[in-house]
Amino acid sequence: MKKLVALLLVAMMFVSGTALAEFPLTTEPVTMTFLSRTPAFFPGQDFANVDNMKAYEEMTGIHVEFDNYDPSVFANTLAATIAGGELPDVIFRGNLSNVQLYEWGDQGFLVDLTPYLEEYAPNFTALMEQYPDIRMSITAPDGAIYGLPQAVIAPEMRVPSKMFINKNALEQAGMEQPTTLDDLYNLLVAIRDGDMNGNGEADEVPLVGTADTLYKIIGGAYNLRNRGNHHNVVDVDPETNELRIWGIADEAREMLVYLNKLYSEKLLDQELFTNGTNNAGALATSDALGIVLHTTASMISNEKINDYVGLKKPLLGPDGTGYFNDVRSNLHSTGNFCVTTACENPALAVQWVDYFYGLEGSRFMLVGQEGIDWEIKEDGKGYWTDACAARRTDDMSQDAFISLFAMWPGGRVPAAFYSDMWGGEYSDEPAATAKSMINYTIPTVWPIFAWTEEENEVVSTVESDIKSFINNFFAQAVAGEVELNDDTWNDFVANVNSMGADELLGAYQTAVERIYEGGAF
Repeated sequence: MKKLVALLLVAMMFVSGTALAEFPLTTEPVTMTFLSRTPAFFPGQDFANVDNMKAYEEMTGIHVEFDNYDPSVFANTLAATIAGGELPDVIFRGNLSNVQLYEWGDQGFLVDLTPYLEEYAPNFTALMEQYPDIRMSITAPDGAIYGLPQAVIAPEMRVPSKMFINKNALEQAGMEQPTTLDDLYNLLVAIRDGDMNGNGEADEVPLVGTADTLYKIIGGAYNLRNRGNHHNVVDVDPETNELRIWGIADEAREMLVYLNKLYSEKLLDQELFTNGTNNAGALATSDALGIVLHTTASMISNEKINDYVGLKKPLLGPDGTGYFNDVRSNLHSTGNFCVTTACENPALAVQWVDYFYGLEGSRFMLVGQEGIDWEIKEDGKGYWTDACAARRTDDMSQDAFISLFAMWPGGRVPAAFYSDMWGGEYSDEPAATAKSMINYTIPTVWPIFAWTEEENEVVSTVESDIKSFINNFFAQAVAGEVELNDDTWNDFVANVNSMGADELLGAYQTAVERIYEGGAF
């Protein structure tokens, strides 16, 4: 009964948005060392100089020494640190997989946080009670929790892949938003041939994006990758309800035929596989960009961004159905706050991070200090203060701007993302697109799995190899470097099967049955 009352109190405080921490956390001087992964966009960022981290030291009484590493070297640096036994107190924003967490926890390098959570992390405990998939994802097979995640509660953060369409292109073509794959094809042709920018040159690029995002958005029309964002190789055959490697399904071949048609007719950016969205900003500035696939279209200038509207419903495929399949569970990533066995006070470390899983602390972590960096105005929405906005120069991206005073850019943050924020995914058009698309998502979204040791042995060695092989073949097929016929397709399928497909499916079978207690996939 005592435990039940405590949980109810936590839940009430959580729902009200009350900050549960009492600052300072310690009256004695405390220093902790954080081995930190910096954002890919800002590899030279020093977390110690971010305004809110300096303010948080004053609030908590805890001095953090950030040892920051570029993502390109972070993994090797961390592995060498683990092997050498010179452990930091905390591994921060590390994006450690469940495989790494379980391995290093089992070897005695990481602290099991479970004994500390109920007492020292009431915000995070309340989240796990309200969203069971969070606990499901981060609990290792031995019952331990070796790291805390980035939680995503808001629809805006659960829908990463979006299609932004130039409204001028729609108007010039006399079209509405596409609803089918045929509609999309016709729109792309109209953009290619329509001289949208009126310069008399055929310099329009109908669609720009990354290959992976293209597969996600178009794949929904073929019901591929139908268990969500966290699982990129295995899904479930909708006809048989059996596990499959989706990249070798017949529907994947149909998708490649469609995409090859787009590519060969120059309806897709011809640098799709090498340059991604790098040219999108310049193309938009010259009014030559038709469609961009991205999370927020943040590379497009403020002058042009209002020209783009998000696709609000998934495209329908050949059979007249379509889903939005690139949806996250209530987690973005795991292993973003891990306490090592070198830490003398794990409870205090857990207290330090728990503030960021409540609404007040989430805003503090992600968008900075209220009244200094942002304010809520009469319309109930958040805005940067005038003083804060004045810090942004004309050539500064939104991420570069926010990185001056908060920790949102780059993600992999040990915090919860709620709906009551602004900028980035919360900007008007990305937010409206996400809130619409989430109504058309697949019925079952698999969480990030916590694998057993036996499953790990298969997944860690087989899945990435199969994924790389599939991606390489897809790129060749779409670009026309490999002719898609029965012989090439059958060889491709046979090669994937020979790489351990049955073993991988077996690992998924046992994991899904354990996680769903023998229920449906």
